[in-house]
Amino acid sequence: MFLRVSEPGKPAFQLRKGEEGLSVFDTEGVEPSLTADEILAAFRPGSQAVSRSREEIEAVELIIVPMAGSTSLPPRLRDAHVEIRRRPTMTRNEFKNALQELE
Repeated sequence: MFLRVSEPGKPAFQLRKGEEGLSVFDTEGVEPSLTADEILAAFRPGSQAVSRSREEIEAVELIIVPMAGSTSLPPRLRDAHVEIRRRPTMTRNEFKNALQELE
């Protein structure tokens, strides 16, 4: 399972200007598995976690790319950090549309 941290009332899977991918955490990427509470503890109070499976992400033609997390994150979160990215043949607009399908 992959968890995306977002702000309440805002889209969780929205690409910002200049971003090439969306940060998510692979809950199975470290031992023991990460919990939503552990991930949320590293973020602003009030943040929420939205989960999606690998199957849901790949069903809209997106890929999951392991990527080192920010040094501001705890080590377990850095190790479990990945990005949701577009396939090489996908345009940026197609990528945005695919991300909307994950909402």
